[in-house]
Amino acid sequence: MGFGVSEFTLVFKRASERQVKRGSHRWEVLRPTPRRHTTRRGHIERDLSGVPHLLVVPIYSTLALDALAYERFLLSSGVLDASLRVLGHRALSDPFSAETARKKIQSLVMATEVQHIVDGMSA
Repeated sequence: MGFGVSEFTLVFKRASERQVKRGSHRWEVLRPTPRRHTTRRGHIERDLSGVPHLLVVPIYSTLALDALAYERFLLSSGVLDASLRVLGHRALSDPFSAETARKKIQSLVMATEVQHIVDGMSA
């Protein structure tokens, strides 16, 4: 059995003020594909400057899953919902806060992968 590291990318988009007023999260998952879409397909809401507020989180995984299987793992494990809780209502307006949030999300994913491996070993 060989082991390798695969790189995946999580992308979060800050929701518009209109979406937040309707009760949705301050942030939403853009990638992997979210379970539900809150805007028209392909449409990214932008602030006044015209630039979407995104947080990109690189993930390095040793689970040996292809992209689709890894997305299913992320969705079923609950780690994406936990990541949204980490982001909460943070604006991430400075590089330090964005990097801190990125590292917290990477830690959540890593802990979820480790638990998945441990659960598989004890089964």
